[in-house]
Amino acid sequence: MKVFAGGSLILAVLFASSVEAQQTVNGCQIKRKTSCPNINLSGANLTKSNLSGADLSGANLSGANLSSGKITEANLVKANLSKANLAETNLSETYMTGANLSHANLAKANLSQSSLPDANLREANLTGADLSLANLKGADLTGVNAKRAVFVMTLLANTNLTRADLTEATLIGTDLRNTILESAIFCKTTMPDRSINNSGCQK
Repeated sequence: MKVFAGGSLILAVLFASSVEAQQTVNGCQIKRKTSCPNINLSGANLTKSNLSGADLSGANLSGANLSSGKITEANLVKANLSKANLAETNLSETYMTGANLSHANLAKANLSQSSLPDANLREANLTGADLSLANLKGADLTGVNAKRAVFVMTLLANTNLTRADLTEATLIGTDLRNTILESAIFCKTTMPDRSINNSGCQK
């Protein structure tokens, strides 16, 4: 029985690996270090995919489901991720300069040490996301939901945080030079100097 059970387990693992290796969407192999610049993957179901080190620069991933995936150290420069589902996805150390992430779901996503200068994150959901040590210089975060988001030592210089909800967010050591904070909500927010800002709490 033990041999049979072990053999079944090995077969199951091999089968799963084979299926993953053979997954191809619109001519692009969905795997680590794949090279599919400018590919159209809009609306694709890529849940739990491992695209670490992939070149998806200029790709159209609008509306795609990339939740719970791993896209670390990847190239997503100028990619279109508008309305994409990236909830709980690991995007650490990924290059997203000029990427379109407007209305994307990034709840609990890991964006630590990622590069997002001039990225469009308008109305994105960053609830509980980790953006520690990320570069968001010049990015547009108008209307983002950043409740409980972590911005420790994050570069937010010249960013637009108009109407951003920063309730319970952590901004310790964050660079806010020339940042637009018009109508931003601060409640139980830990500021760069570790002080607590409750100016936007409803009474």
